[in-house]
Amino acid sequence: MEPQYSSLVIEHFESPRNVGAFAAAPDVITGHAGRRDHGAEFRISARVAGERIADARFETYGCPHCVAAGSLLTTLLIGADRERLEHWSWREIASVLQVPTAKRGRLLILEDAVRAMAVDWRKRF
Repeated sequence: MEPQYSSLVIEHFESPRNVGAFAAAPDVITGHAGRRDHGAEFRISARVAGERIADARFETYGCPHCVAAGSLLTTLLIGADRERLEHWSWREIASVLQVPTAKRGRLLILEDAVRAMAVDWRKRF
């Protein structure tokens, strides 16, 4: 049986937004979670301007749902403050992308990467 993907997963997988990473800089925060040998890994970096995220980038290893989730997340993070990162839930992306139950564990890894970014933000600013 072939996996079913929502039209939004297909859109973000075929044309992902904000792929890559920002170079280390005073205004850049980062988060990382997961491992390739476990099937999913996320790296997120963002530029902070004042109290908000001005731009975000992602790198991922995983299934089409991982790519789509990282892509969509970076668009949602623009304008977010640190508190938003500290309370962000994987459920938001799961609902929008219609991620099947069997793949939701990978989104928990994405949540861990977002929380790691919040910790980096708190330590650096």
